[in-house]
Amino acid sequence: MIGDVRGSGLFLGIDLVRDRDSREPAMMQAPYIVNRLRDRGILTGTDGPYHNVVKLRPPLVFSEADADLFIATLDSVLDEDLAKP
Repeated sequence: MIGDVRGSGLFLGIDLVRDRDSREPAMMQAPYIVNRLRDRGILTGTDGPYHNVVKLRPPLVFSEADADLFIATLDSVLDEDLAKP
């Protein structure tokens, strides 16, 4: 589902795609993922022309433990059945 990760500094964009070969945007899944992250206490948003890029703008006090928590939580959300949204 992750097609690309890009950004500068702490401002990151996670490009979500339905298919890595065709790069079809995951327009329906991205808002679901953002909402599920919010349910778990992680604030993100969507961006891009198709709103399929999860944008992460953490505070300056973002630690390695915070990064580990984000990755674990995102991994857990991506394991959910995303075909339904």
